[in-house]
Amino acid sequence: MDWHIREQEYSRTFKDTAGNVWGYMTAKELDRRYPNGGYRIVADLKKKEKPSGDLFLTGEGKKSCLYAYDRKKKRTERTTGYIDVSGPDHPDSFVRIRTGNVLRGVILPAVILLLLCGLFLLGWYLSQKEEVPGLDEAAVSYKVEGMENTDPESIALPGVSRIEMEAGTTRVDFPLVNPEGNTCYMKYTIRDAQTDEVLYRSGLIGPGQAVLSFDINRPVEAGTYDILLQVETSDLDDYTVQLNGAEIPAELEAK
Repeated sequence: MDWHIREQEYSRTFKDTAGNVWGYMTAKELDRRYPNGGYRIVADLKKKEKPSGDLFLTGEGKKSCLYAYDRKKKRTERTTGYIDVSGPDHPDSFVRIRTGNVLRGVILPAVILLLLCGLFLLGWYLSQKEEVPGLDEAAVSYKVEGMENTDPESIALPGVSRIEMEAGTTRVDFPLVNPEGNTCYMKYTIRDAQTDEVLYRSGLIGPGQAVLSFDINRPVEAGTYDILLQVETSDLDDYTVQLNGAEIPAELEAK
């Protein structure tokens, strides 16, 4: 059986194995034409395979072999578009173009392999992490352009002058950062500068990481409070070895 193309302008073209170029519409264009469905797929056109049978696509002096329509999709195939072959005896009919799905055939296995490698590295990282007690579980990777330490002989401290939070709550959304390039762990302690009360104490934060949000030990009323950020540092190879630290005066503003 021959399925003859309808003469119309298409937004895209497809070249089959025989070198024939066919215009086609995309799935979105087909959905716009038939928002409630009502069309049918009569055959499949594929590029690299040669079907046996008596189904053909014809038009404009061209002829290509077709496959019988198959509802089942191969994992390595995708639908490229649709060719209108409607006629008086077969209205609203289309030939579906099937092509190789590179994503599923090649990229997907590669992604799975990368995921497996990532899981292995994550397991290794967690096993390494367990060897250092006191690591802050809330610490995540954090990088800000310009906040890197390029001198391994020194320790870069973040500049903090004001921390803002919502009044009447304990939640603080503010990054406590150990800049990338540091060769030490950092530990933050936030104190009330007037009473020396400890409002928050972090765990050890590795270089290139930050605790992005945390809870202080009690809600505070609206206002501005003087605080001290005590930054303690310890050696990456031996967390028990204390290095230089700092105490940074700052303000806690509850709005």
